[in-house]
Amino acid sequence: MVRRQAPLTGSQTPEETLRLFNEKVDRLLSLSFFAKASDSRAIVEFTRNAGWDSVFVGPDEESIEALVLTLRLFMQDNEPLSLRNMRSLYAARLPKGLGLDFVDHCTRFNVSLDSDSMLSIEDGRQLTHRDILEIFVYGAYAHTNPQRRRTFEGLRTTAFFPVFQQTLVAIIVVFGRCLRSLQKINETALSELSGLESSRGAI
Repeated sequence: MVRRQAPLTGSQTPEETLRLFNEKVDRLLSLSFFAKASDSRAIVEFTRNAGWDSVFVGPDEESIEALVLTLRLFMQDNEPLSLRNMRSLYAARLPKGLGLDFVDHCTRFNVSLDSDSMLSIEDGRQLTHRDILEIFVYGAYAHTNPQRRRTFEGLRTTAFFPVFQQTLVAIIVVFGRCLRSLQKINETALSELSGLESSRGAI
């Protein structure tokens, strides 16, 4: 997800890390954000002599902030549950082959994040979906980045801010689906690891 590499640390076993990842996915997807996201939309209208008017209908600030507290565990490489660190865990500490599906899902998700959105804040350059996610996460809710903060504050003053909010919601919904798929892969890996342990103990 993010571009910084951090070493895997901690005393957890791989199995414990997989289970913790799955618990945090359950926690994330149980938040009110996702219920509110299902009916979210941006309404933008132009009225002659009055100009642009807009409104966003969907998750409120409180539900987005609560979501980001858990979502960033999967984004930031100083967290053992980041998607990059989880891929490293599969590669370095688990039987070869167990992580192929995990890596494949992460790769496809990253391709989606790095694809252009329909939104732009400067001529000749479309924002990627990753740009939009990071503008909100690091410009407003977590570990504020000065540049991202300035961009976020600038967007918030425009009539098109609800469109950016709606795009953020769509990105997070896709992120949630990816995490659910990764959770299922972890469950399969845990089952296979349990089977390996059982076979080692057999006489």
